[in-house]
This record gives sequence, C-alpha cells and structure tokens, in this order.
Amino acid sequence: MDTGLGSAYERWAIYALLERWLGPLHLASAAEGPFDGMAGMPGLHLLPLARRGVSVTVIHPDAEARERVRRVYRSAGLLHRLTLRAEEGARADAQLVFNAAHQVDDWRRHLAETAARAERWLIVFATHPRSYGVVVRRVLRKLEPGEAAREQFDHESCRPEVMRRALAPLGEIVAEAYVDCPWWPDLFVSPGESLLSASLSRFRGGPRTARPSRWDFPPAAFPFARETRPPIIADALRRHPSFERAPPLVAGWFAHHRAYLVRRSAREPVNGSGGTDEVL
Repeated sequence: MDTGLGSAYERWAIYALLERWLGPLHLASAAEGPFDGMAGMPGLHLLPLARRGVSVTVIHPDAEARERVRRVYRSAGLLHRLTLRAEEGARADAQLVFNAAHQVDDWRRHLAETAARAERWLIVFATHPRSYGVVVRRVLRKLEPGEAAREQFDHESCRPEVMRRALAPLGEIVAEAYVDCPWWPDLFVSPGESLLSASLSRFRGGPRTARPSRWDFPPAAFPFARETRPPIIADALRRHPSFERAPPLVAGWFAHHRAYLVRRSAREPVNGSGGTDEVL
C-alpha cells in the first residue's frame, strides 16, 4: 500500500518526469525491477507508459508484490500491456532502476547488467543527499543515542559525481533532473510516521506504529490507475508549494531524488527529452 501525501506526491512527480522524458521517444517496451527503493508499492513506475501503449515488464521476486502490480494494472485496464516476471532477464527499449543501489551487493554491477538489457535508454533514480531534509536528519542522528545506522542518503551512489562515473561506461548521460521536490523534507521514516514520532521512537527505543491516513492507497484504490494527475492529488497540490521546475539551486534544496537519463546508442536521438530542470 502507498501511505501518505508524500508518497502520492512522489508518484506524481516521478510520473510527470517519465512522461516528459520518455513520452516523446516512441518506446515499444520498457522494464523495471527487481529492486525498487520506493517507500510504497514497488513495480508501478512505468504505469503511465503502459497507458501510452508501451509494453511493460515488471520484475519482482515476491509473488505478493507482483499480484499488487497485477491488480493495479487490471483496475487501469492495462493488463494486456503488462508482463510479470520473478527474475531478471527481460530486454526492453528502456530499463528503469529506482533507488536500488542500497539493496544490492554490487550496485555498479547491477547497473551494468541492467544497462546491457536496455536496447535504447537507461533511467536511474537515486536519493538526493543534499536536500534540507538530509541536513535535518544528519543533525538529529548526532543527537540520538547509540551508533547511527546508515541510511539511503549515505550510500555512495547518491553522490552525483560517483553516479556519473558509474554511468559513463554504460552510455551518454543526456539529462539529469531533480525530482520529488515538495516543500516538506524527506523524513527517512517508516510509512505513517512523522519526523517527530520517528525521532522519539529512536530515543526511546520503542516500537513504531503507522497511523491510518486518508492518503493510504491499497491496489484497489490506487489513485493513478486511470489518470496521471487524479483530482484528489491535484486538489492537494494546489495547497502545497513544490519546486519541480524551479532553478537547480532551489530545486536541489528541496529534492528527494535525482534522476539520470542515459542514451545507450549514439544513433538514438534525444528527441525533446531535455527541459529547464536539467542539471547537466
């Protein structure tokens, strides 16, 4: 289940970027998985491309996760566009890797193997380690008892200079963008927690309990099944400032993720994938 307005906003921001980058590229196929660092339901990043007629393959080793993806695609009327796999191996025009480096033993090898299955494009998302939310979290860690556990933003792949070096042998980075840039910080907490409740639980060593929210979306009520920007999200976003298209210095202060678009073939035209948010 997706939980919280933050997850809903993240979905909208990712979908908007992928449609802007990949929509003009006339893809026939795309694949994602098996590792997915999304806080909500994995395997749903390519849903808008399926709506455009792209054949989508979702790879995930967990049968329940695959079934959630199937239910969402069914409610969207897009099951005929979906192939589900338990293991890697599917080739496609585009391969998407979402915040997965911290989940694998050798993230560079994983990127290289995924890129090898990408006929035309590789899209990589990583946690942005220089937002104000990360600054807040680093300060709080210094105050918490015990040894601080490593978090997603600590991973070396999150540093743009490191990621660029890893991607350089795999193709040409034709665009970068800050994505998921709401006014609120990336809290790096469990779904249903606030920054305060998570911090208190770390100090007290007590259990963390998720609180129900009107922004809880199980597969049967996934708001993006039929529309990229459903009314419930559009109405909420009118009340919350965001910085997706702000100048890079501003967007980078609020951004939760950084995305990279890699062209696998020198003969492949960029075809309009650039934009004012690119940070090349």
